[in-house]
Amino acid sequence: MLIAILNQSSLVSNEDAATMTQAIAAQVRLDAAPLWDRAPAAVIFYTNPKDVPATAHGIALVDTIKDQPKGVLGFHTEDQGGKLWGVVATKPELDNGGKATTGDWSVSSVLSHEVLEMFIDPNCNLWANDGHGKAYSFEVCDPVEAPTYEVNGVSVSNFVTPAWFDPLSDHATAHYDKLDKLHAPFSILRGGYVVYESAGAEHQQSGDEFPAWRKEMKSGKLARTRRRLKQAEALLAPKTG
Repeated sequence: MLIAILNQSSLVSNEDAATMTQAIAAQVRLDAAPLWDRAPAAVIFYTNPKDVPATAHGIALVDTIKDQPKGVLGFHTEDQGGKLWGVVATKPELDNGGKATTGDWSVSSVLSHEVLEMFIDPNCNLWANDGHGKAYSFEVCDPVEAPTYEVNGVSVSNFVTPAWFDPLSDHATAHYDKLDKLHAPFSILRGGYVVYESAGAEHQQSGDEFPAWRKEMKSGKLARTRRRLKQAEALLAPKTG
């Protein structure tokens, strides 16, 4: 899997875009791929869109995302040919005190978030049953969005491991997220967020420190959360015929 990163934002330099891409590539190769027992994806920054291989999936950095609520940071989706593509908006983070490559809610951590979720669940169609009547979406960064951690001096998103989705995992020994902040499956950090289905309805839950300006990003027509909720609605719709 090749994920091409392009910079179409006037607010982030190509130098910063290349630096964050290199850090995220290392994160996928050294952190995410081993913990998820998967072959790593290649994550490469391209200055010229014409140089991107036809087989590559892509994520572009932009200033803002059109036709989305204010504050939407990013999404990825799939075209009819199976090609994955996404965008990450830089202005919302920078307008709310975030930096390009350092600190929580940085542009680099949002790009890391989108890359990791494209890598782990590219089609946005995986759910996990908690054994107690709830089904949780495979959003590997949402539950632990903050705090972030650094790779080569660049802030990247924390992420959960397969054990987080396993209700039978051993709480005493299981590794639930990269930073070992969680101690049980289906739990969230104070800066985290989850989408789940229960009792015939979909639900969204956020931690006490999840920023209010971030909540709006979950309602955009192309946002992953909205796609998840539509899936839940389809699963719960009464069968006819």
